[in-house]
Amino acid sequence: MSKPREVLEQGVFELARRVAELAGLTTPVARKTVICDDRYYAPGYGQPNDAMIKAVRLCASLEGILLDPVYSGKAMAALIDHIGMGKFKAGETVVFIHTGGQTALHAYRSTFETLPQSSV
Repeated sequence: MSKPREVLEQGVFELARRVAELAGLTTPVARKTVICDDRYYAPGYGQPNDAMIKAVRLCASLEGILLDPVYSGKAMAALIDHIGMGKFKAGETVVFIHTGGQTALHAYRSTFETLPQSSV
């Protein structure tokens, strides 16, 4: 089971603050800008969902970016959904930080074989 949203947000905020400090950024990270949307976590840690599978396939086929199915794949599914819902304004800059883990794709091979390639 994942940690509560509030705990995750505080942890991510602390990491972002430290990274900004190490990078020498002069603009501090505002706590209100760190939002964890846990609706994309289901059904649980390391458990695939359809949106993640589609996001991983989409990024691989269109951009050659390999996302892991545990973290980055679900995060990209959320980003794609948020774009579709219009959560970002035209011209707004969005940064997706890919933290690696694509080697985990091999452990999920059967997951990606269950949907036909045309479903992307």
